[in-house]
Amino acid sequence: MPWLIKSTNGNEVPIEGHLFFVHVPRCGGTSLMQHFSIPQKVFESGSILHAYAMKYFFMRYKALESANFPIKTKENAVCSLLLFLSIVLHIFLEPQRVPTLFGTSVLVYLGGLSIYVSLFTTFVATAPVIGRITPVHRWYLWFVHYPLCRLCESIAWCTGTNKHGYIMHLTAPKLLGYGYVTPYQMDNMCSLAIVRNPYSRMVSIYGYNRFGERESFPVFLKRWKKLMRHYTEKGEKEEWMTPCHCLPMFEYTHHEGKQIVQSVVKQEELKLLKTRDGAKEAMKQDNTISDLPDLVRDALLGMPHANSRKTGQKWWEFYDQETMELTYELYKMDFEVFGYDLFIKERPDLIPPKKDRSVLLKSSTFNSFSRNSLVGLDGLRVSQRSLFSSVRSSVRSDAESAMRSHTLKQSLVTGNKDELLGALVGFRVVSKVAEVEDEDKLD
Repeated sequence: MPWLIKSTNGNEVPIEGHLFFVHVPRCGGTSLMQHFSIPQKVFESGSILHAYAMKYFFMRYKALESANFPIKTKENAVCSLLLFLSIVLHIFLEPQRVPTLFGTSVLVYLGGLSIYVSLFTTFVATAPVIGRITPVHRWYLWFVHYPLCRLCESIAWCTGTNKHGYIMHLTAPKLLGYGYVTPYQMDNMCSLAIVRNPYSRMVSIYGYNRFGERESFPVFLKRWKKLMRHYTEKGEKEEWMTPCHCLPMFEYTHHEGKQIVQSVVKQEELKLLKTRDGAKEAMKQDNTISDLPDLVRDALLGMPHANSRKTGQKWWEFYDQETMELTYELYKMDFEVFGYDLFIKERPDLIPPKKDRSVLLKSSTFNSFSRNSLVGLDGLRVSQRSLFSSVRSSVRSDAESAMRSHTLKQSLVTGNKDELLGALVGFRVVSKVAEVEDEDKLD
């Protein structure tokens, strides 16, 4: 989904008119996919087999936005019909008229397969299981990349999924490092990311990834902290180690303290962009939409909130003192980088966490987030090509360095099962992508 506007066959758009969306999970923006007809463009850009695979991917993505364990799905409808048909035929057909396989009626196989597919798509191939159960998560990354021959990815539009994870949820540094976006494109197009209050985002993450309503918010947070251990202890950002929903928001927009996404918008202020009159009024105020490029502002104008889930509680009602402090512990840099308050104004009974001294030191090396980071003081666009090139080189260098230090042989010697399994599927190996680099233009 990240490419919202770009050149297509028969529709040439100047590079300055291209719009790229760095989609931070659980921060809003999924509806932009429908608004800009991204699924239809993806279907038209590949083979028939690829189109069908991507149709199924988008169908499942939509289903998982509506429920953690979706029951009312097309898969279950088809499986129910096949199961009913197998039972009816088993009752009314004479046994000698039913084909067998290894001495068992094919109707038994049909019924069993229907039950298996229904249970698998309802309870296993779901966000909580794939996102939180590490063996299943890693099996999924391997399966979509190799057995499915990468049919569920669209590099041209930066959506779908492969061994690197959900492509539409890749961080900006990863997009550059993997070659899915080039430094030339990043330096000349408009790029956009939406962030939100970390407390609010944590509740959204909980709602999307919990194992049903019986898993309480405090219990979920403690388990989530354990799931994030590769990131919090070693800084691992690869999907194989750290699922995309675990990553802090600043990892999507910044690299080594520098903002590489052109425009960062706060979700809380999108309500000011519901109408053009409202947008004009908002531009007079000091907020995150006042200095947005026109292309970005027009894209967000009237954006629907298509994937919202109705809950019986407001997000601030989920918190107590312990969960508030734990959320800050996990996402403390997001509060500093994007200027969010540590207190919850709707909950005066809760004491704001004390600022971590190490965070203050680290945040001092970060640039303040910007609504238009590529524009200088004179209002003109300033080239950041060297920055984007260095980011790409840094990400690739880190991957190559990690790959050398964690070879299959070394992983066997040290008994590092995480790296051993990763070495077998080559998760550290950057996928080869045909990049369109015009060095003349870069100069």
